[in-house]
Amino acid sequence: MGSDNKNPIAATRQRSHSLDGSRVGSRGASEPKQGSEVFELKSIKSYATDFEDSEVADALSETYALYPQQDEKDSVYTGSQNSRLPPKNAIRHSSNSSQLNLVYSDTNTYSFERYIPRSVLNTLGPFLLTAFYLFIVFVYLLRPSVNDVVAYFPVDARTVFYAWLILSVFVLDWAKSGLAGFEASALMKPSLAPKTALQLMWHTDRAWGSLSGWWDALSALFKDLRCKLSKGEHHTPRAPAILWWYLAFSSFILYLAIPLAGLTMDRKDSLQVGPRKILILGPNQTSFDTLPSNRVAEAANSRWRQGNPTIPQEDTVLYAPQGTKNVSRHYFNDAVENIYAADLSQTPMVTSPLSFFSGPQVSERAHGKAWGLLTELTCSVTHPYHGLELIKITAMDNWTLPTTSSTFYEKAFSGNQTYDLAQGLAGLNAGLFYEGQASFGVNYKYLIASNGVIDGTVNDYTNSSSLPAEGSLELVMWQAYQAPFSPDPIFSNMSSHSSVVSSVWPYDNTTYLGYAIRCSVNSTVGFANLDAATHTYSNFAPEAASPGTDSIGLPEQLNEYPGVLGIHSIVYASFTTAILKFSGPPVCQPGESATCNPWYGANVATKGEPQVIQKAGNAKAKNLQYPTLSPERMKLAMYKLFGEAAIAMMASGPGTWTGELHGLDKANDMEPGKIPWQYLVAMLSLWTIITVVPNYWTFWDRRWAAQLDGFEMFCLGAEWRPAVWKLENREFVECDALLDVPGMVGDMEPRSGRGFVGLSSAVARASNRKYVFDRETIETSGG
Repeated sequence: MGSDNKNPIAATRQRSHSLDGSRVGSRGASEPKQGSEVFELKSIKSYATDFEDSEVADALSETYALYPQQDEKDSVYTGSQNSRLPPKNAIRHSSNSSQLNLVYSDTNTYSFERYIPRSVLNTLGPFLLTAFYLFIVFVYLLRPSVNDVVAYFPVDARTVFYAWLILSVFVLDWAKSGLAGFEASALMKPSLAPKTALQLMWHTDRAWGSLSGWWDALSALFKDLRCKLSKGEHHTPRAPAILWWYLAFSSFILYLAIPLAGLTMDRKDSLQVGPRKILILGPNQTSFDTLPSNRVAEAANSRWRQGNPTIPQEDTVLYAPQGTKNVSRHYFNDAVENIYAADLSQTPMVTSPLSFFSGPQVSERAHGKAWGLLTELTCSVTHPYHGLELIKITAMDNWTLPTTSSTFYEKAFSGNQTYDLAQGLAGLNAGLFYEGQASFGVNYKYLIASNGVIDGTVNDYTNSSSLPAEGSLELVMWQAYQAPFSPDPIFSNMSSHSSVVSSVWPYDNTTYLGYAIRCSVNSTVGFANLDAATHTYSNFAPEAASPGTDSIGLPEQLNEYPGVLGIHSIVYASFTTAILKFSGPPVCQPGESATCNPWYGANVATKGEPQVIQKAGNAKAKNLQYPTLSPERMKLAMYKLFGEAAIAMMASGPGTWTGELHGLDKANDMEPGKIPWQYLVAMLSLWTIITVVPNYWTFWDRRWAAQLDGFEMFCLGAEWRPAVWKLENREFVECDALLDVPGMVGDMEPRSGRGFVGLSSAVARASNRKYVFDRETIETSGG
């Protein structure tokens, strides 16, 4: 054989092409080729018999067998570039499975369709997803629980929370499906479609919506930029076109937003108002006046000197007026502590009365309507000599009260009379001078008075015409130091205070420093609506208590008789330990107890910290010394005592009952998470805009297919077999042959009466045009 036939098999296969340019071989199918030629079938058969090598002969025979059998006399098979007519009994190829016909017809055509459901999905879907998240933000995250009580939710928070999590699982795939519809329309537009088939290949498998696709695209873009910046090196861009980057950017924002959204919200267990009525432990309108006033005073004094925060027991609270912000269960205690802090820093504060409502003691947090005590209280530090109304004083031993004066105490001062007689009317006259002894290092004396006369027949909350009960309490506190104790820094600096005066006690020639505290209080009883969430009261309506059994005369144990006096009288009795409505001295007397006196009680109530000091003249003896009570601390102590009195007046009463107070039930809530929700709102809003706005452009467009999938890619590539034969790499970005193929889905027969969809630079008209499944029918029908 000659040099042209060194490899007869390869030479034969190279010549084994149909007339339209289709190659026959191991692919097992005919494939068209541009141009035309005449192939003599008979010569193939004859040529096969000329070889002695059986392998060559078999190859040639195999090639011959793949062609349609011709009659011997018709030895020439002619075809053209567009000829791909199958055998008569074969089923024709269709580019749309839903429109596949098993019976061939020259009139088998179709028109472009609108895919409205998919367009609606891609248009309304982003709005719905963003609206759902905004619903979570405004209904749940921006309405946080107040003191662990949630507002009414139209849907349980746990249901919404898990609904979002479930939606997050499917929304990414749904978003890709919606974008795929827009992608199919955009591939038909010259301004959006890729320029080459290589750029079109980036759209396979929706790579614009995956991490691997983003990485590959960025790598290709980086390579393009690097080659472009290299001098003297020509490089054709291989990165995706602008349409791909748009789809990738839209997908990336959602891929980033959905996982982060779960970090913007957290589940939380809370409470909500329920219909269940609760057990009430405190008194009601009927049982309130059956309480003995002295029992209330003793309870207040006991709690006061324990040094605990001024808050009721269990879940009972002192309620603030409606509209007060950030009210905690410690509302009253926090308020008076803030006043004390302002006094220490000499920061002026609004001197409006401190208003609070003391409801009945309850076994659990309550919400609803209740009867209780409303109090408005103002305490201030003032000058003893010209800032008081009930007490008129010019010196420690020269004073006058509404019901007594220093003259009545002169014999007691000089030691010619016991204090029992001088103090015997303390429970009836609401006025007292108390000559205390040294208590934990400090010598103290005080003068106290409360307005009104306590005669045993008048109670303050049972007469509607006398409500509110207006009262006041005034206190002058004197303090001094005697050896072996030394003044502390508080006492040393106190003389510079504008409300502090000095006075000499003539009976032991000791100089005392004194100041005055005046408290004005209005109190009344009635019904109010209590809010368990905000710890506030509203809609207060005064209503007097039902009268208890009034005491008449002076029985031996009058202190056990019922009847609650005004809160200012309760505080007076609690401070002095005087027995209200009873003729007798206070219970706490000098020398009988080191801790029952009010000076010690006020020190403990305001967190006074004692110090251990060495007693002079005795190396082994040590004393416990409490700090001096400054005017600010004494004012705080009186505030706290009034609070304890209000608590004690509505504390446990005779028996338990149910009213119009309802309990709180368990509820589900959501609260802001680690990431601010504002970031997610911005991301979802941006995603909605860039996804929806372009989709309006193509919403009503008719297009060739619902989306670009594997089947459609197969149909598009079938018309470009010669380019496929030139592929030299398994990676499409390295195949230069794809650069010569258009990347737009267009009309391959733009000048014919019927079109054929494929990769073409000619725009496929969507309206008033029919398209065929079989391109050959265009020729057989004459276009």
